[in-house]
Amino acid sequence: MSEISITKNDPCLEHNLSGHKKTIYGLAFHPAGQQLASCSADNSIMLWNLTKKSIRCYDFKGHSDVVTSIEFSSDGQLIASCSQDRTVRLWIPTLKGGSTDFIAHSSAIRTVTFSPDDEQLLTGSNDKSMKLWNVQFRRFLCSFLGHTNWVRCARFSPDGRIIASCADDRTLRIWDVSSTQCMHTFTPSKGSGNYVAFHRNGNSIAVAMNTGSVRVYDIRNNKLQQHYTLHDNTMCVVWHPYGHYLLSGGLDGTIKIVDALEGRPLYTLKAHEKGIHCVRFSPDGDYFASGGDEKHIMAS
Repeated sequence: MSEISITKNDPCLEHNLSGHKKTIYGLAFHPAGQQLASCSADNSIMLWNLTKKSIRCYDFKGHSDVVTSIEFSSDGQLIASCSQDRTVRLWIPTLKGGSTDFIAHSSAIRTVTFSPDDEQLLTGSNDKSMKLWNVQFRRFLCSFLGHTNWVRCARFSPDGRIIASCADDRTLRIWDVSSTQCMHTFTPSKGSGNYVAFHRNGNSIAVAMNTGSVRVYDIRNNKLQQHYTLHDNTMCVVWHPYGHYLLSGGLDGTIKIVDALEGRPLYTLKAHEKGIHCVRFSPDGDYFASGGDEKHIMAS
């Protein structure tokens, strides 16, 4: 089964959420923390209500292929998902789970995220492009072109002025949103990135590498700040909301917590028997969740 875990203080399992029938590829907490959304290779999205003593789950169906990424808007009013069926869907996170969709790319979509003001969506695809969309009218705005292989992940900076992306072309690119131009390209000597995450200050980005490392870059001077060897293949990395810690998951089934201020790993958790594809901190930073090949979610 695929698992989601959530942990507080010293990490310990609090919930094991089962429902998906195949690998879980994405997780997203509601901004208030009371709900957790997950997406899976079973083509579905599940919305978990974490506020009740008995956790309830709502199953949303609409995509016709693997759902690869999922995000809440910052006001919690919408969920965006993307799929290998080439569509983006916008869901209302209620019991009925109504949604609208549009074809966004000519090939499978790997990543979707809201701009900080919730007015735009950013998507990245196997067609090697990233695209910006107006949320209200589902209208195409512009493309970001330069990657020469599948785009794995793309994220806005906290102020919405910069985008960081990683792709199978073994580059990490920094883009100016207003001009759509690439401002800088990082080319690690080995491997490619699976996931990228901005620090809350907007000056640093963490990249999960398929070599098993997590690399932290300062985008003000375009220098490598920190480098950690953590997994066999690091699939995901996120910053703690306060920016002090990094949380990563890998195909070795472990979760690592790194003290980014002191530059040292703190915990290694054997959270899953199979590979982990997604990790997320809760908005208050007290808990985290993970999901992967075991089809259930572990919440700690």
